[in-house]
Amino acid sequence: MTPTTHNDAWTPPATPVLAYAACDPEARLGLPSGRFTTPSGTASLLLGCLFMGLLYGATWLVSATSGGAVIWNYLTGFSGIPIPIAAISCWTIAILLIKMLKIGSQRMALRLRFMPEDPGFTLSSATVSRVITAVEATVDDPTRFMLLDRVLTSLKSIRNLGRPGDIGEVLNASAEGDESAMVSGYTLVGGFIWSVPVLGFLGTIIGLTEAIGNFGGVLEQKNNKDLDTLAAKLTDVLGGLDTAFVTTGEGLVAALVLYLFCTAVRRADERLLDDVRLYCTRHVTARVRAETT
Repeated sequence: MTPTTHNDAWTPPATPVLAYAACDPEARLGLPSGRFTTPSGTASLLLGCLFMGLLYGATWLVSATSGGAVIWNYLTGFSGIPIPIAAISCWTIAILLIKMLKIGSQRMALRLRFMPEDPGFTLSSATVSRVITAVEATVDDPTRFMLLDRVLTSLKSIRNLGRPGDIGEVLNASAEGDESAMVSGYTLVGGFIWSVPVLGFLGTIIGLTEAIGNFGGVLEQKNNKDLDTLAAKLTDVLGGLDTAFVTTGEGLVAALVLYLFCTAVRRADERLLDDVRLYCTRHVTARVRAETT
């Protein structure tokens, strides 16, 4: 992935060695692609629906068995609360999975080298255009990569403004913008993770309400010596308690799993930002030559 270099000149490859459409997971499927590591809403929703269909489809196929019936009940019973919990969880997993794949595709740009190997080469108003040409010739749609977008923005500022010394400020501004975009990319995920245990607690309220209502029916039967009737009423009370505790447990377990997955993906996202900043420092800022007037 390194262009041929000869001192301060090099020959760009005949065809791009890196194409966004070939490595980004959304672009490869022909779906709308989000900016850098942020998935598009369309792709994540479609993948979430696919996960939901696979989960309930596979469970339905084995619902006739004793074990499958238990799983089906935990996914559909208890006043239907597990269904929205599963839907939000599948959508969240889809977002994080696409994010993880997009982080890997963005890292491909870190393998590229556009500067001549000559240690004496410096970036200046006279040489910056050749580097820009090399970037655009080596990568198809380079602005879709976080690193290359940041590098091209800084190099074009040198070419247009003629002030190489300002490149550090341009890179820092781009880094801050990318960091803000990364943080905002987890807003929807954070909302989903927060909503999952809330749905579980909603099931708690519904279950306790059912249990209390059914317990009132037991009290009405206190003078009734029909044990079968009393047993049926008590069973209804226990059913309400089941809804209360099971939905709470499902919500908390799902929230814990999603939070841990989100933490791991976010850490990978932060490492990408750190590596991009380091790349720019070593291969761009360090090559700048201050020009005097």
